[in-house]
Amino acid sequence: MDIKNGLSGLVTAAAFSVCLFAFPGLSGAETLWDEQPAVVEFSVPVERVEKASISEDGLLWIVLDDQGRTELHEMTRANLGQPVQIVMAGQVVLRFTVTTELESGRLRVQNPHQGLIEALEAFL
Repeated sequence: MDIKNGLSGLVTAAAFSVCLFAFPGLSGAETLWDEQPAVVEFSVPVERVEKASISEDGLLWIVLDDQGRTELHEMTRANLGQPVQIVMAGQVVLRFTVTTELESGRLRVQNPHQGLIEALEAFL
């Protein structure tokens, strides 16, 4: 008897799941097909770096020069609420959703790629 009830529940759950896919008007189903927002890519030339350092816990800290700070600030102001990725030396160094304008020009990179560290060697 328990097996029969268990199978009935499984069949009901499976049928409901199929309905969600087949009828996007049902609550929750429409989110399955929502397009993801485009990611804004912001390239920072190595020349925009003022200084860089690696902390004891392995974080790479990058401080941008005045022009880099201004460009980063303008990009974040223009893309509030949008997903962005910051590219430097051909590597995506940060990926985040902009929640506030960034004015400091300081970037914190977790687990920096060796190619990025090599590109910033002159600033370390």
